[in-house]
This record gives sequence, structure tokens and C-alpha cells, in this order.
Amino acid sequence: MTIDMNRVVVDEIFQDFVITVNLDHDLDRVIKDVYTLKHDYPSQAVSNIGGWQSPVFGPQCPIEILNQLPKSLSNIQRDTWELCNSITVGKFKKSLQKKHTGWWVNINEKHCYNSIHHHARADLIAVAFIKTPPNSGKLIIARNDGATYSQLYDDFQYQVPSEAGKLYVMPGHVWHYVEESYSDEDRISIAFNFYIDPKHYGDRVSMDYHFGTGV
Repeated sequence: MTIDMNRVVVDEIFQDFVITVNLDHDLDRVIKDVYTLKHDYPSQAVSNIGGWQSPVFGPQCPIEILNQLPKSLSNIQRDTWELCNSITVGKFKKSLQKKHTGWWVNINEKHCYNSIHHHARADLIAVAFIKTPPNSGKLIIARNDGATYSQLYDDFQYQVPSEAGKLYVMPGHVWHYVEESYSDEDRISIAFNFYIDPKHYGDRVSMDYHFGTGV
């Protein structure tokens, strides 16, 4: 049978995405405030293997905690939410819920990394890279659908450039991890979770997440 390739239609289906945006913030100020936060809070143990991970902060935290957060970090959270909400409204015609958000800070020292994970029921996630010395590890997104059992594709991982001063936005369901750092300097990032309608996920999701027991 002869096929006229000019009449063949190919539909790319079930696509994910990574959106990259420049951070318009004073990173030196942010770095100083990150270390102040590290002094004030013990490390959490979630996806981080070594290093330091802050508690999860968000609107449901006690007001006295929110009032003490460095302004530079609150400003990044505010700007990231506004950007991500514009993405969900523009791309999916759905709005994020401002009162259901969470963000936290990661500091990876030498030989520290983040194990593979996803962000549970979060609809959209973002990571702001504040400091990324050479050889401090890249953010890797791993494909985990049925294509991984097929011989059609050769590459099941996507390396995010992980550049300081950049914000990367992606769906919350994608599996990802951070490579081990071989740098003598700290690698610093801020991660965010956003929800379209948290009621869909059960009554306890937001409370569990905001107080550090969620993924």
C-alpha cells in the first residue's frame, strides 16, 4: 500500500511541560535570609538526603510565624504564585487557590542530594534556583509512564538547566530528583506547591502539608 505522507496527521498527546522564567530578585539578599532561616529552624527530613530543608510555609501557618519570615522570601513566594496562577488560567482556564500554597527552602551541601519523588496532589510546582555552584547537581525529571517499557524511546530523563536566577514551573505529578553535589559550596533552591482546588483531595491534605508532614 502506498501512503501519501502529506496526508498523514500526527497528534502529540499527553504532554507535560517545563516553563522557565527569570527571577527579578536580589539573590544576595535572598541567600543571607536563607541562612537566617536555617539558623531559626531545624532541618526536616522529606526528600532530602543530607543537607537542610526548611519546614513548609504557607497561609495556614500561624500568623506569628508568617510575620517573622524574611521579606525577600515572601516576595519570591508572592511573585511565583502570581506567575503560576497566570499559567493555570491561561493554559488550563483554572485558577489557583491563594490560601492553599506551600513553599520551603533546600540547602544541599557536598555529597547531599534529593531522592526521587513527586509532589503528591499538588497541581503545579515550581523551583527557584538561588545558588548553583558548578558540580552541585542538576534537577532531573524522570518519565514514569508506560513508555519506559517500550523500545520506541531512548531517553527517559530530562535535565533541567538548574541555573541560578531562574524559576522552573512544571506539573506536580512529575517524578524528579536532584543529583548529588560535588561542590564545596552550598546549593540553594526554593520549592513551591500550588493547588487548583484542594477540596478535591480531601480535608486533611492542606493541613498535613503546611505543617511539614506532607510530601
